[in-house]
Amino acid sequence: MSQRLPGVSHEDATGTAKLILEGSDRFLGRTANLQRILAKNSPYIARWFGGLVAAVRQPDLGASTDARLRGLACIKTSMANACTYCTAHTSTFGQGLGITDEELEAMMDDSYKTSPLFDDRDRAAIAWAEAMTNNTAARDKQVWAAMKDNFTETEIVEISMASAMFNMINRLNDSFWTELETEEYNQKQWNAVKGLSVDEIEAFAGKFAAVGAAERKAKGAETAKSEVTA
Repeated sequence: MSQRLPGVSHEDATGTAKLILEGSDRFLGRTANLQRILAKNSPYIARWFGGLVAAVRQPDLGASTDARLRGLACIKTSMANACTYCTAHTSTFGQGLGITDEELEAMMDDSYKTSPLFDDRDRAAIAWAEAMTNNTAARDKQVWAAMKDNFTETEIVEISMASAMFNMINRLNDSFWTELETEEYNQKQWNAVKGLSVDEIEAFAGKFAAVGAAERKAKGAETAKSEVTA
């Protein structure tokens, strides 16, 4: 299957789309094909989307909790949805966080529930992500009790955001037939595992306002000109 929607390349990107790709490279380690699709077709959504992914998923860019736990939630969500594209992405990024191949294998089914590779907090986060993905979290009192026993309210919110976000991303990639990048390319995600800060991403985000205003002004002038000559 070929990708259903086109994405924008680094060479062809201009204005807001160019900034989106630059931000993805810097704060997510590389630009995924989904972000290329969004940047080409809806850049003013894509700019916020990239920031959300970075803040929820990455260390030190917004979320304050253990990045490993959020990573486990992202991985299990993608596995539960059988999203090949996102499972590859989240698993590769998880390796950058220190998640092992053995742990990834145990997460493919219910083995994680009894595996000595995981502690109680790990298992609670994985089970919660699975319940959210299967839409059973609202009525699963046991899974909820494990979350309450192991995590603060902030941790619960951020782990839940990780799962919820990847449920959305899974649906987009499956529906768009997004083409998977090479493993070598996706390993560039490891470049964004540490060394970045909220101050840096906020400073970068500040660039979008001026670029967007210039784009809209130019588009308005072009529209006015076409109306005059019509």
